[in-house]
Amino acid sequence: QRVDVEVGFGILAGFMGGIAGVWGLPTVIYLTALGTEKTEHMRIQGVVYGLGAVALFFAHIGSGVLRIETVPLSIALIFPALFGQWVGTKVLDSIDQATFKRVTLLVLLVAALNLLRRAIFF
Repeated sequence: QRVDVEVGFGILAGFMGGIAGVWGLPTVIYLTALGTEKTEHMRIQGVVYGLGAVALFFAHIGSGVLRIETVPLSIALIFPALFGQWVGTKVLDSIDQATFKRVTLLVLLVAALNLLRRAIFF
């Protein structure tokens, strides 16, 4: 039965990724609901986001969002992203599992409230 749920979340994440380029939310919800250990949680998210980024890269080329004029900015933004990942790894290493879960749930709550705000107030 768990395989059915996993396939369902995979389909939902893929659908959301195809529609909006956002495939992480169902993954985070599912991993949090399972109580996945924080290091494994981040490892799985890294694989999901990495594969999604490859698909999004080709989609952006196909749609014209990524073109020769935008490549320099895209390359320049790799360095701040890597710095953010480094900081995030340090923070992850410094917190316990319970804090990780609370912060994850807080981020999900803020994201949900923001979606409601946007739906109500455009």
